[in-house]
Amino acid sequence: MPIQKRLMPAASLFVSILILYGVARYYSPYLVFHVVEHSLMQKAPASADAAQLRGRLHAFLAAVPDQGKKMERLLRISEYLEKVQYLAPEELETLLPLEGEENSSPRSTG
Repeated sequence: MPIQKRLMPAASLFVSILILYGVARYYSPYLVFHVVEHSLMQKAPASADAAQLRGRLHAFLAAVPDQGKKMERLLRISEYLEKVQYLAPEELETLLPLEGEENSSPRSTG
């Protein structure tokens, strides 16, 4: 009996950790998207419209059906936004190209 009494808290802790991992894994893309979206709004040029910028980000990500590729794009944008304090309009065009533009990756700043 003592082993069962010791095993029960360990098993419940393991199940709790497993549930937390599952929840974090499920919501992590949403969290990354939220952070990238708000960083983009904060660092956008003063002339940029927030609603239009949001729509552009959604359209840019909707163009890729694969969830893994969407995450790659989000992480690439996030990485670029970490390096700059404010985005110039041409940098915004590079990060979020309009439909039909080929250049879909941000320029390297060095």
